[in-house]
Amino acid sequence: MQQGYINAEMSDFIIQHSTFINIQPNFDLEKLQFISGNFGPFKINQIVEVPLWVAIELKKKNKCRVIPPEWLTIERLQQKLDEETINELDLSKMEQYYFEISQILFSYCRDDIKDDDKIKLLLEDIKTRRESKIQKKVKEFIDRGSDALKINNINQHERNKIHSHFYGDLKKLRQLKLLAES
Repeated sequence: MQQGYINAEMSDFIIQHSTFINIQPNFDLEKLQFISGNFGPFKINQIVEVPLWVAIELKKKNKCRVIPPEWLTIERLQQKLDEETINELDLSKMEQYYFEISQILFSYCRDDIKDDDKIKLLLEDIKTRRESKIQKKVKEFIDRGSDALKINNINQHERNKIHSHFYGDLKKLRQLKLLAES
């Protein structure tokens, strides 16, 4: 596995186990015990923080309402879209797994996301702007024939996309450059 590259399955596992999210349970229970830790207590309508995978499992069983993270609101996403628009060169700082988390939440908890259609459009606009900037940076990198590509504030999804699209080509370009120099 190349440095900086995490395949989709590993990424999904990491995200669901390392991301904590608030839920509002509709049941009472002292705690849930797992190898990864104990979570709870759970009281009806009292917010509790759990790993994303626990939230999804409880949601599938209609045992809770998932409370979307603060960054998944119209106001915060509009702010990020504005930042991406104003700064034409650099990526703004985003939640590391914003793309993956939002996909998971839209898959399992869409009914818990207020203004879900507008939020989904904002996420797509942000993703499109960021991809455009990344493509420009990669093109500049190739045109310069540089040895290293540095993009600040890139997240794991974007890193994986670059890797899957360009890694083989960049490796071939480096080999050609070495041949030309010898």
